[in-house]
Amino acid sequence: MNLRKSILTSIAAGGVVLTASAFSATAGPSMGSSLGECYNNWVSYCNSTTPGYPNQCYTDSLKLCDQEHATAASQIPGASLQAMKSSSLRKATRTTTVVTPTALKPARSAN
Repeated sequence: MNLRKSILTSIAAGGVVLTASAFSATAGPSMGSSLGECYNNWVSYCNSTTPGYPNQCYTDSLKLCDQEHATAASQIPGASLQAMKSSSLRKATRTTTVVTPTALKPARSAN
């Protein structure tokens, strides 16, 4: 009976470890030790997983960093905080959009 119980316990523990490793592999990057590091980590993550800036990944991740480091963000002046976000977003990969010119139409037709 003890052997059966220990086998079942080890199988359950192995399943928990396997599940935890699968979740950590799909999770985003770390929150970093500072707000600027958090911004850079998430911008790099969005660069590697999305087609490019602008998209929801960048805005949501910066908001997530703001929430995680709320006490640090409250002590930083607003202009400095905005500069920190802008600096991180400069590292964002831009989407490549193709601009197609429209055909020009004359304003008046000749009589």
